[in-house]
Amino acid sequence: MREETLTSMGIFSDLRGKIAIITGAARGIGEAIAESVALAGAKVLAVDIKDSVTEDNASRPRNWHGFQSDVSNPSQVNELVEHCLSKLGPPEILVNIAAVSTPCPVKDMPLKNWRMNIDINLTSVFLCTQAVLPHMVGRGKGSIVSFSSVIASTGGETSAHYCAAKAGIEGFSRSLAKEVGPSGIRVNVISPGLIETPMLALMPENQKKKLISRLPLQRVGYPRDLIGLALLLVSDAGSYITGQTIQINGGLYMN
Repeated sequence: MREETLTSMGIFSDLRGKIAIITGAARGIGEAIAESVALAGAKVLAVDIKDSVTEDNASRPRNWHGFQSDVSNPSQVNELVEHCLSKLGPPEILVNIAAVSTPCPVKDMPLKNWRMNIDINLTSVFLCTQAVLPHMVGRGKGSIVSFSSVIASTGGETSAHYCAAKAGIEGFSRSLAKEVGPSGIRVNVISPGLIETPMLALMPENQKKKLISRLPLQRVGYPRDLIGLALLLVSDAGSYITGQTIQINGGLYMN
């Protein structure tokens, strides 16, 4: 993604002077959001368990700083925040996108599978949030955006563990918004629908076609469809938005 991409999409956001930590940044939605936040001027610590996030890539913005970490591991989360403080400065933005999906019916689901989904999809949000909060509270400002999923509202076959984790993110974020709002920190959730990512490739093709047929917009979404809202929520333009779960799903689920 290049700087002219944002303006060609009609997106104008100024994040100069801000420092952001974005998890799940190696590919898909996370990569698109990390690149767009960097292009808008913020210094970005792009975090992922995949080492590709640290590779030199001429197409990435100059404000991109990669860091390999397992964000479900408390000690590694503390290390990434310390790295951010020493190399970039105190984070004012946290975007939690790291996720995993391993579909399985509940009757056949090993406890190991359940725990992995809860740890990576939900516990990581708690750990990263807890680690950055002191630096946001101390400065009296900050924005935390976590990514849920439309199936937190609709349910999803063979995805009870994933669905439970994503619904947990929404409840956690509403509670946190009340807790830290007086300290000048905003907390919101973006809930995507069918977005063309490697994770969507796990869905059986017949199931995907069935869902697309129900969409008013009659198409899947793309990571770029999430950029505008993400930039709004982490910028000063979204200064009166907190405690919200905002759906981006082409009309698959409306509330």
